Amino acid sequence: MDSGLDAAASRWEWLNLTHLVERAGLDPDRPAVIMDGTVRTYGALRERCRRVANGLLALGIGRGERVAVTSGNRIEYVETELGIAGAAAVMVAMSWRLAAQERISLLAHSQARVVFAEARFVAPIAAARAAGELPDLLRIVAFGDAAENVTEGADEEFEDFCAAAGTEVPACAPPRLDDPHEIIFTSGTTGSPKGAVWSHGTVLWNNIQQVMDFGLRPEHSNYVMLDLNYIGGRHDFTLALLHQGATVHVRRSGGFDAAEALDYITANAVSHVLWVPTMLYDVLRVLDATPYDTSGIEMIMCGGAPLSRDVAERARAAFPHTRFVQVYGLTEGGGTTTFVPDAYLTTKLGSAGKASLHNEIRVVDDAGASCAAGTVGEILVRGPAVTPGYWQDRDATAATIVDGWLHTGDLGHLDDDGFLFVAGRSKDLIITGGMNVYPADVEAVVRAHPSVHDVAVIGLPDERWGERICAVVEAEPGHIVDEAEIIAFCRSRLAGFKKPSSVRVVAELPRTLSGKVRKHLLRAEPYPPA
Repeated sequence: MDSGLDAAASRWEWLNLTHLVERAGLDPDRPAVIMDGTVRTYGALRERCRRVANGLLALGIGRGERVAVTSGNRIEYVETELGIAGAAAVMVAMSWRLAAQERISLLAHSQARVVFAEARFVAPIAAARAAGELPDLLRIVAFGDAAENVTEGADEEFEDFCAAAGTEVPACAPPRLDDPHEIIFTSGTTGSPKGAVWSHGTVLWNNIQQVMDFGLRPEHSNYVMLDLNYIGGRHDFTLALLHQGATVHVRRSGGFDAAEALDYITANAVSHVLWVPTMLYDVLRVLDATPYDTSGIEMIMCGGAPLSRDVAERARAAFPHTRFVQVYGLTEGGGTTTFVPDAYLTTKLGSAGKASLHNEIRVVDDAGASCAAGTVGEILVRGPAVTPGYWQDRDATAATIVDGWLHTGDLGHLDDDGFLFVAGRSKDLIITGGMNVYPADVEAVVRAHPSVHDVAVIGLPDERWGERICAVVEAEPGHIVDEAEIIAFCRSRLAGFKKPSSVRVVAELPRTLSGKVRKHLLRAEPYPPA
């Protein structure tokens, strides 16, 4: 039957990320982004985004060409991102924590045409370009001011770049919903990072999902304490709140200080925060010693690792007026792929929750069949906030996205109520004496010992058993970890084949920006034989 409609007409494909500042109805005088006392209203943010876009177009940056940003948190980050979107270019979000050669390698891999770089990163980039290592790099634009000596090696300074460009609507064909918006290099808990692509639609659907799942409103605000280059910095609360016309507060990168965070949040009536578990532990220690009025905090999102019962109960007591959501997200699958509603925080302890709005999850066995409740398998995700693939890596894309389902590489199970429990990365599975050991099971027990602040369980080569279990422990402040005591503690609470055969104490576990332990680095450390 002929419906009389044009099936090819796409009434939504013109949507793109610039609509966060270009849409009608925004209050131009409302604060959009605040940092270090500097306020960008929505009107000023729109103007700055247009200047960035027009500056890029003046350089001849074409549709889909890559523009990198390598900087710690700063107020210019958001306007640069939206300006790149306005020029229909693709942002390459790079961690400021990279070593110089890592940064240069990612610039080369992405064939970046322009890089917006913090002043301290400019000289090595300029040297690499001069040496012919970055043949595609046309322009280096430095964030900073004259006091930071930004001119050495840079082509121009950011404020000059913006001042030379106009504030008119960029004269280019706007990006479409499925066009790539950014490349985010994955955190690399299992090795070398890959460039996951987020389209304009991926970002917008992620925003819509969080607005609806978490009830975000224009009067809300958040305080960004994670790096903006990281998925948790922008894609958890931040862009979703800008989508609603709300206010985003940004903290400078590095050196989390729980007391400073509480001071700022309470003084500025911040309503929403994201803390990874290590941050929440520090916050609770401060609250144990110093009272704060936390009644204005409406929601705390926690992700990166499950909360222990002790921490969940302490958090409940410390923030009696606050909704808690525990989330499971990944660079390829959206900022909040699943979440545990506040009402289930303690009754579904350790769970990653149920699928977020518009998402679907499955747990499958090696043959791809759905696992029964309680049976561990690989976690699969499908939804509009899932990556379309990896940048210039068709093989990795084909292996990871099969029939529309993202194969996460994470192991987990669903309980009888459909709540997801994550057991760990498939590459972290320990096989000892032919028995499968999921590190999360052992970690939950070791973490319950009063002398243990946090733990990562890894498998080490063993001539007899194939692998042996090692618990790498951070001590609770003021406590001494005794190896024999930890092993005995586990022996009484775990099957014999699951207990650690050794315990190693470290000052600090190596982590990604999301708080996940980089176990491949722990396994690479030299260990004495059992």
